[in-house]
Amino acid sequence: MNIIPQLKELAERYDVEEMDALVESLSPTQLEEYKEEIIGAYDMVYSYGVYDLDCGKVSNPEDFIFYLLGIIDSIQHFFPDQLYSQERGYCYQNLADRAEAFEDKLRYIQEAIRIYNIAPQTTDIQMSMVRALTDKMEITKQFTTEAFTELLYFFRPVLRDITAISALVHLCFRVRSLPFEQNHYWHQRLLREFESAMHELAEKQPLVYLDWAETYHYILFHDSPEIDAAYKAIMVAQTALLLQPLEGHYTEDPELLNRLGKGFADTAKRLKENDLQLAYYWISVEFFTKGHVQQPAAWTFPVYATNALLAIARIYHEQGAYEKLINTFEHGLQLFSQVYQHEEDFQLNLYWGDFLLAYTGMAYDYKSPSINHQAEEKLQLAAVLGRNYYSHPYISMARLAIKSGNKEKCVQLLLQCRDAIRSTGYDAYDLGEVLRDKDFREVWDQLS
Repeated sequence: MNIIPQLKELAERYDVEEMDALVESLSPTQLEEYKEEIIGAYDMVYSYGVYDLDCGKVSNPEDFIFYLLGIIDSIQHFFPDQLYSQERGYCYQNLADRAEAFEDKLRYIQEAIRIYNIAPQTTDIQMSMVRALTDKMEITKQFTTEAFTELLYFFRPVLRDITAISALVHLCFRVRSLPFEQNHYWHQRLLREFESAMHELAEKQPLVYLDWAETYHYILFHDSPEIDAAYKAIMVAQTALLLQPLEGHYTEDPELLNRLGKGFADTAKRLKENDLQLAYYWISVEFFTKGHVQQPAAWTFPVYATNALLAIARIYHEQGAYEKLINTFEHGLQLFSQVYQHEEDFQLNLYWGDFLLAYTGMAYDYKSPSINHQAEEKLQLAAVLGRNYYSHPYISMARLAIKSGNKEKCVQLLLQCRDAIRSTGYDAYDLGEVLRDKDFREVWDQLS
């Protein structure tokens, strides 16, 4: 008897009770024969359930977490050798987070800590323990030296695992946000240990610095309110220093080239000093260009590179460096033109058109007939490729029209845009983004 189709059907229905009955009916030989498939089916239900829980898709989270624990119980009932310590601990940490009564919160977090304590000590378990101990401090408001000493006991072994860099950095900044007087002291204490360990690891694995920098970028992007402006400036400066050893990093891996390019571009965006900004943007262009060599048909690398070039052009424009500005835009146009099958890609033509729009604006005050024509050509193609689902190409063409002095054409394009978007079934579309954009103030009254 092949139970796999039936098992799969029950798993897709989240019917754990029937799955249990089916597996219970199997002989020991069948149980061993289908072990991998059975565990895989339960794992699938558990994973989907965790996803739904994390996304807020369940109506009664506490009951649902006990349902998830029941799935783990089922697996371990049939296969006692299977360890699910991290999954169990995760469930109890979630229960502690969602419980309202202090006693329940404390009981659940203590259970998570007990589970992690008796589990085989991997770095994943130790990192989970660090989080659980921090949860316990928040619940009990006991931010004691003893509590942090216990936390450090589990924190230090994780410092040897480069896959935990993001989790470790976030933990350091979580401690900084805890409501007690010594939060900055303990933040710095943990961070110093982290930094020392990472610099040592980076001697053999320099990409440690990229993981570290990316985590700082994530924290800065989300603009955590507990981090003051002065400390954010320190983080930006630190990120710039972290990336320095990677300036000439050699790789032919497109994904890594993209990460390196983005790391330098994101850092440049936050720097205040123009020369360093320019240097980091140019390095990002170099990595993105190398990525394009590896994947010449993709639109992403030329777009990312030209986004950096556009930022460079803005700096040159502010400096009045006209010749450098022109050369920067021409560099970008060369990159766009090297993409295979570029006439068939909506995104590429949209970015290309906007790049040309910026070129004519910054370099020629919208008075270059040839660049204006090229920009409109690319944006018109983007409008066609977008099949009337996107307003952006029309609005960019309208911006070019009004900036170059043709208000009548601007109005025609905007009304065409409204009709096009409505033709797709979006009847409520009303050019709201245009009516909030001061570039179109002179024609607002003609768009009703």
